[in-house]
Amino acid sequence: MAYLSGTAGSVVYMTGGTTRVGGLSEWTMSISMSTVETTSFADQWDTAVASTRNASGSFTGSWDPADTAQSNMVNATLGGSAVALRLYTDGTAYWNIGTAFLESMETSISQKGKGELNFNFKVSGPVTKA
Repeated sequence: MAYLSGTAGSVVYMTGGTTRVGGLSEWTMSISMSTVETTSFADQWDTAVASTRNASGSFTGSWDPADTAQSNMVNATLGGSAVALRLYTDGTAYWNIGTAFLESMETSISQKGKGELNFNFKVSGPVTKA
């Protein structure tokens, strides 16, 4: 059985090019589907059909103000602009996100630690796997 190592993951900023986001150490994505209930009178069990899908997630890591992709994402968050992303699971496989909005950005720094940066995103449109 083959398992994935987290060391092979990455986030790539695809808006206007292909730039790996430096300093990140974790990403998550959740894909879900809504259903529409179709249960009729006299049915003994609920029935449903598939409806719309959506996705959201986050990525976090070390804050590097000199990293171009991080700076672009900060500016997209401040400006309310959409971004395109790829979330890599290894060197070649990834989730492709054509349009996402960076809904929130959290930054932190401590006297005995390093700067941290966290983005939460919401996808608009489809997510594909490559």
